[in-house]
Amino acid sequence: MHRLTVHIGAPKTGSTYLQRLLHGNRERLLSEQGILYPEVSLRGFGHHDLAFLINGGYPDWAIPQEKSLATLASELRIAVTGHRGDIILSSEDFYLFPQPQALRRLLQDCGALDGRELRILIYIRRQDDVHASWFNQTVKAQGATHTLEECIEKYFKLWDYNLQLEPWAATLGPGAVCVRRFDPAAFAGGALRSDFLQHAGIVDAGLVPPPDETNLSLNRDLLEFQRRLNRLPLQAVHKRRFHRQLMELSRRSAGQGSFDERPWLTLEQRRALMSRYRESNERLSRTWFGGEPVFPGPDARAEVPAPASPGLTAGKLLRILAWLMLRH
Repeated sequence: MHRLTVHIGAPKTGSTYLQRLLHGNRERLLSEQGILYPEVSLRGFGHHDLAFLINGGYPDWAIPQEKSLATLASELRIAVTGHRGDIILSSEDFYLFPQPQALRRLLQDCGALDGRELRILIYIRRQDDVHASWFNQTVKAQGATHTLEECIEKYFKLWDYNLQLEPWAATLGPGAVCVRRFDPAAFAGGALRSDFLQHAGIVDAGLVPPPDETNLSLNRDLLEFQRRLNRLPLQAVHKRRFHRQLMELSRRSAGQGSFDERPWLTLEQRRALMSRYRESNERLSRTWFGGEPVFPGPDARAEVPAPASPGLTAGKLLRILAWLMLRH
């Protein structure tokens, strides 16, 4: 039987890279391997609009498009009509706004499940790592003004993977959910690309790679600049006006000492945070990994304490503004 694989992220596990890989090779996947990555609801190379509308609407940080869910469903029905091979959909927003019953119902109504087995593919990342990365994402791309500590508490349950996977397993059955660790040591072939292609049923033959880094984090100073910008009475789309330029500045200035590049969490904070997830991760281990520990302990990392930084000084602010002015 053929498969319909829905890649649901989770966020901050290389989803944008994988979506660019799928989108950039759509024609080759279809003609050479009979795999359809439908050009339906594609925003930023993934099926995010479909995920938003199945959930009932757009979050305040996303730019709505004019098509209704019924229109997208009709387009998906047209795309899969006559196709006899595998289908892949991808959006981390299926994880952020989980609606497994509604998603399965829509896929059935569209004929996408005719002769296909539905399978969910998800990557999970250590909670201490993902909290720091998610904080960065919410400030730089969603207009948030919270602190890291506030962000951790607000989204604590979001990264309780055992809790988040329950509705998918209850609706589709545990066997329909493939859970992979976002860890090079756990990747088949030692890389995210090879691991994903293997578990998505794709042969890695002549696929054109996308850019390696497409969603860089901002260092502490640049994120604080964006966080202050987010306090202005602007729409989210206007708050994000400079985020690509800030990512590029963060990349180019790395290691030069111009900005504060300390890790967001100390070793002690990592240990404390992971201890809060211990029981849930143990259940996750028993359910999805045969009792094998899911994540290594934070103390396995060698971290050298960094000196305190004066924060976003006037000199740093001038450098940031000069960079932005030169690019506008």
